[in-house]
Amino acid sequence: MKGKEAGEKVIREMMGAEMAERLLASAASGTFGSDIAGYAIDQAFGDIWTRPSLDRKARSLVTMAVMIALRQPNEFGIHMNIALNNGLTLDEIEEALIQTLPYVGYPAVATALAAANKVIQERGLDNTPDYRGHRGLL
Repeated sequence: MKGKEAGEKVIREMMGAEMAERLLASAASGTFGSDIAGYAIDQAFGDIWTRPSLDRKARSLVTMAVMIALRQPNEFGIHMNIALNNGLTLDEIEEALIQTLPYVGYPAVATALAAANKVIQERGLDNTPDYRGHRGLL
């Protein structure tokens, strides 16, 4: 199974029903950008995320690292949620941020940290009572 059918299955498993339905609705809408959403479902998720040589956790790590390097906080947040759904822990995600630091620099990692904080707060994952989120690097 490849393409659209595989992509729909993968996004439902990784993104959850609500987010998957939004992406599927966008692809089916026939509006500006709907073809791009369709390609994402068919190609990125249906053809690439289903390849056998890397598991979903490894693919999530690679994808988050790329989003850090490209300074794409919105996409980083989406893929951090996917990574958590794929079984990665906050410690593993933080380690990915640390691993990218010498290669992409502090500004790129700081951008990802702000997006990560939003995901942590939205999912209620912080266990420290006085945590107020990422406050920057200084």
